[in-house]
Amino acid sequence: MISSSEDLAKFIYCCGIFEERVAKAYEHMSKLIEDATIACFLAFIAHESFKHADCLRRISKLIYGDLKIDHKECEGILGEVFKSIMIDIEKVLNMECISHHDLASVIEGLERIEGFAAEEYLTILQIRLVELMAESLKLNINYLKTLLEWIVEDEKRHESILKIIKNFL
Repeated sequence: MISSSEDLAKFIYCCGIFEERVAKAYEHMSKLIEDATIACFLAFIAHESFKHADCLRRISKLIYGDLKIDHKECEGILGEVFKSIMIDIEKVLNMECISHHDLASVIEGLERIEGFAAEEYLTILQIRLVELMAESLKLNINYLKTLLEWIVEDEKRHESILKIIKNFL
């Protein structure tokens, strides 16, 4: 339950940690893929995900100041799906090569990750919830709403890009 500006900032900060790990996975895969087109798409998503991570951390800092939160604390804040996805991301980061066959499976996992990002923690519903919590805490984040909505749009675009990649396979 988010009942303070610190809780809200932690929630948003953990979303930033999530985005950074996702970005690293995409970046890593873009370097392993031999197909230049697919590598380009993956690098594009990585770049945007790094941007999201930075933006979310800055929003968190605006709300509460500097926070030091680790993955374990974020598991408690974002839940079991976060923990499960972080395990999947670590598997991707530990890959040393990727075959065309493995790529299809990995892409399906990435779709799950993007679905989590777009539909679980950054949906319009969550944005509305964050707004309501901020209002009840007397925090003015209306000017940040547009940034959050753009992140949601980007996440949906990432899902579309992954579908394009699947069509290449």
